[in-house]
Amino acid sequence: MAVGTVRARTPSAEPADESAASGRNLGELAYERLLNLLLSGELPAGTILQERRLAEALNISRTPIREALGRLEAEGLMSRQLGRLMVVSQISVRACIETFNVRKLLEVEAAGLAAKKRIDKPAAEGVRVALRSLMETKSPTAAQRWKVDDMVHGLIADAAENTLLSTMLRDLRRRTHIFDTRPIPARLRPDHVEHLAIIDAVAAGDPERSRAAMAEHIDNVKATIVGQLAPGRSET
Repeated sequence: MAVGTVRARTPSAEPADESAASGRNLGELAYERLLNLLLSGELPAGTILQERRLAEALNISRTPIREALGRLEAEGLMSRQLGRLMVVSQISVRACIETFNVRKLLEVEAAGLAAKKRIDKPAAEGVRVALRSLMETKSPTAAQRWKVDDMVHGLIADAAENTLLSTMLRDLRRRTHIFDTRPIPARLRPDHVEHLAIIDAVAAGDPERSRAAMAEHIDNVKATIVGQLAPGRSET
């Protein structure tokens, strides 16, 4: 979408009262709020962002907003047009494929490590309960899906007991959320079934099966999202 055709939008996120954020980094708070707007699709690609309007909408001063925008720009989620206008980036199919390929490498390894160390059984059962509950929900929202998705993959990442690996995975998963803002009904049940297979394999202490289950899951999600972004495009 051309920059000139996009009207500036006022985000509908909850205002962040600076007085209520005492002791918390306002730049981090602004970053989280803006990231949530991106993940929800409320700030689609091509949207022009103005510091003043964002500051007013989020009730955060312009300096933290500027800091957050700079961070999002460094992550490739924002770009500058004509030297100064900040615009939500158009995520390319290639970027999607590359992100999923790197995520697969790391998450397959994390699943194998988690299986060797054994995940906490009550925690694993809690994730199973959340998955089954989501499967019974008729029309889950994106927020509901992402929350359970985070539970599954977060449990695996933490169980691998590698702080750097866990941090990298969370960053990559956040990036892939950007590609996955539209609901894909055909993927809902398969996604839950694959998640259960991963949890069961890791809980059973089977590294080989855990790696295979995770690899299959990432490949399937990547193929579906790439198919939505560019039908007929190869996922490799």
